[in-house]
Amino acid sequence: METSSNLLTGPTLMSSEDLQQGIASLSRGAYFGEASLDMMLSILTESAATICGVERASIWALTDDQRELRCLELFEYSTRQHSSGNTLDAIGHPVYFAALRAGSSLVVDDVYVHPLTVEFVSYYLPRHRITAMLAMPIHIRGELQGVLCLEQVGSRQAWASAHQIFAQAVANLVALALVEYEAGEAKRQAQVAKEQLRAVINASQDAMLLADGNSGEILDVNYQAEALTGRSREELLGRHHGSLYPVEQQKAVAGEVLRMLEGRAGSLLAAEVLRSDGRKIPVSVMAKGAVLSDGRRLALSVLRAA
Repeated sequence: METSSNLLTGPTLMSSEDLQQGIASLSRGAYFGEASLDMMLSILTESAATICGVERASIWALTDDQRELRCLELFEYSTRQHSSGNTLDAIGHPVYFAALRAGSSLVVDDVYVHPLTVEFVSYYLPRHRITAMLAMPIHIRGELQGVLCLEQVGSRQAWASAHQIFAQAVANLVALALVEYEAGEAKRQAQVAKEQLRAVINASQDAMLLADGNSGEILDVNYQAEALTGRSREELLGRHHGSLYPVEQQKAVAGEVLRMLEGRAGSLLAAEVLRSDGRKIPVSVMAKGAVLSDGRRLALSVLRAA
């Protein structure tokens, strides 16, 4: 349990040797890639406060419009409490926001006299008894995304270069955690979109084939395409879409489908699908094309049994 004296004076800043060991320990953390983002930020703030020897360690994210900082995670050493949700607006703190955008760390040994923290003197600093502050901007892909803030409470000690190096290391780990979270979210969203697309095409009464617009290789099919062709999804994937038609029709169908994709042909094409058992099924074919953001072309063919 913390004594009343410790609550008044706060923790003591750690030495350069302790900080170097702390950086090495954090960098070896086995929790990367396994813990949730909330847990990662909780671990990093608690570790930062404990290793550095400060009362408060917090991580703030800049909103997309860059008008506000939102606290994602705050750890208070004396109470061992985690919290989040506080905000800081750019309109009321123009000097602080400008300093963060400048890109360098904010090293403040006395928050009540330093020009970079004068905007906090009337409310934030006395409310939390903050005496010294070290703020390290967090950049992702060269752009400001937030800030890591280390704050002394009660007694005040001058920040050394080792503390700045430590704060930069922690800020880099925060950036890594945010990038990994962003990548994971993109992957999950892509999977959801893929599942939604499959649900839509499987709900269609017509056979649907999704192919590469350049190679003609089939990338996906629905249940109706399996039933129409008499082939499983695994058998269809990777085949050229033209191979589903009788040999004597393949060249003509492939050319007409290409013209459809380019908008130079009618909306429907009469053809036959060659089933796996050798039967020929009359169908009408409609094809639409799309270009993805990375430049890839896709072709969606809809086959309806006549």
